[in-house]
Amino acid sequence: MENNLKHIRNKKKLLQTKVAIDLNTTQEAISSYETGRVFPSSDMLIKLANYYNTSIDYLLCRTKYDIPINNIKPNNISDKDFLLLSKINKLSTVNKAKVEGYIDGLKEKVD
Repeated sequence: MENNLKHIRNKKKLLQTKVAIDLNTTQEAISSYETGRVFPSSDMLIKLANYYNTSIDYLLCRTKYDIPINNIKPNNISDKDFLLLSKINKLSTVNKAKVEGYIDGLKEKVD
């Protein structure tokens, strides 16, 4: 778990002190969770998952996807395609339309 907690915090460019203040805990507690010296309570796991907008499964290293639980992929899609869709999902509406247009253009060349 310590690897994913630290990884997602660093990915979001947050300091332990900022996370601690936002979650009403101490920097020492966040550090202990990240290094595995202390295991967070179930309430804290929920707070951390909500804070980082990810799943508890990701924090517990049960999945490699750092996305919310309701966005976890269905079984009928490849990992590569799912990660691509996750990236597209994070785009603005305008950029999603651009990607869709680009894909349509590629599709026309194949057809």
